[in-house]
Amino acid sequence: MFSFEQELATMDLDRARDFMLVKSEIVNRLGSEYRANTFYFDQTDLNIEVRRAEYLYSQQKLYNPYQYPTISQLFYKKKDLYNYTFEKIREHEYWVNYTRRFIQEYGTSEYDSYPNFGKVKFSDRFQEFLEVELLEILKWKEIDAIVHQDPNPYLLHGPLHPHKVTGVDELHNLGVSGEGTNVIVWDCGFVGNCHVNFSIKDRYIKRPARGEKYTADDLHGTHVAGTIAADKRSGTHKGVAYGAKVLPVEFEGVDELIKRIKGSNAKVISASFHYLVNRLKMRDFDRLLEELEKNDRILVMAAGNDSKFVTDDLNPSFLTYWNKGIWMATHGAWILSKNQSLARRMLLVGSLKEDGQTISQFSNLPGKLSDNFVFGPGENVIATVAMDEFDSMSGTSMATPHVSGILALMSKYYPQLNAVELKDCLIQSCDQFWGDNNHGIEFKSEIFGQGRVNAVRAFKVADELVKKKLAGQYITTVALQEYI
Repeated sequence: MFSFEQELATMDLDRARDFMLVKSEIVNRLGSEYRANTFYFDQTDLNIEVRRAEYLYSQQKLYNPYQYPTISQLFYKKKDLYNYTFEKIREHEYWVNYTRRFIQEYGTSEYDSYPNFGKVKFSDRFQEFLEVELLEILKWKEIDAIVHQDPNPYLLHGPLHPHKVTGVDELHNLGVSGEGTNVIVWDCGFVGNCHVNFSIKDRYIKRPARGEKYTADDLHGTHVAGTIAADKRSGTHKGVAYGAKVLPVEFEGVDELIKRIKGSNAKVISASFHYLVNRLKMRDFDRLLEELEKNDRILVMAAGNDSKFVTDDLNPSFLTYWNKGIWMATHGAWILSKNQSLARRMLLVGSLKEDGQTISQFSNLPGKLSDNFVFGPGENVIATVAMDEFDSMSGTSMATPHVSGILALMSKYYPQLNAVELKDCLIQSCDQFWGDNNHGIEFKSEIFGQGRVNAVRAFKVADELVKKKLAGQYITTVALQEYI
């Protein structure tokens, strides 16, 4: 049954859509008659705004307010906060100015029979839009005064170094490193970098030549590999499991990964890639599952950057394109989730902002896969790229190697545990980051999954499990033993 709340939501959505039509009319008519330097908006701006409006007013917003930040979830610096409130006031003042000018010069009577979304005549929407914009000015002026009086409650905590967010810095201080261990990186492109110990003479590694240009895909795998294993010489940019050997696999199909799995002892596979797959190739993932189980491996995979839940609704038109092929980069988690046995061998990773407390707006959310979903730092992560240099990237692809790196460390120091046990230890030790802030959002596993990874607690849980399994006969470093 259609509820009153749903009816109100539909009315708000209709009005929002009509307001976009109002803006479009203003841009189309005034924009052509006034010089560019006197008209604040153009069609490109409006197109972007239309997409944002459809996004903000979707039913998902009603279900997940966390995905739509307020000004208290956007900025680290006072200057950025002040500029934001100023720009919001100015933007609404522009719309008031242009709407008044439009009504004065053109009137609205010609829009009496204009087709629109809501039941209100489209001609009446112009005046309604003007009144709403005037209220928005008052609202943002009040907000501006409040944040200038005391900005601290509106600023994000941080930014923090990713190793600080995950607790990896504490392990590094104890001498924990990835030296002597291997990790497979399943990605879309690799370029050689002296800070990463890639497998020797591997055909997947492009050798950098000075002045040569590389695409983002070329550098993607190098960045992920460096986040996991960049050596100690990298200083503050050293990897989570620094010193580990990276075994790269460029995604050309599952066969290449299976060869890596069979040819190495690496328990951890870090996966974030672009690849076109169709339903016929799903059989390949059945073979992959067989190899993961036979060789005791865990697949740590980026959840994707669609700002959606990992459910059957990740892409409403998915089935339309299923035969033609669809990009794994944005739907990999959804595709692999179709095999529940494979999901047990997977750990999906979402992205947090640099404060370690706020979900990145681009990050996909757990949805139905909350049991196998954790979060790590994924914004502005600095790691290796071409020419032995470092650069920052953002995405769930950047959050994934932080989790993979922790699991690689655990696989080194707790070889008595199988891959699924390592994964379970990591999940059981996650922080409840939704309690770290004042966003006022109730806990929902489909939003927060199992929480934010905590490397120190993961080691403790693993240590306790090893004690139980070996009746006190377990392997660990002296420093770590004293710490735990």
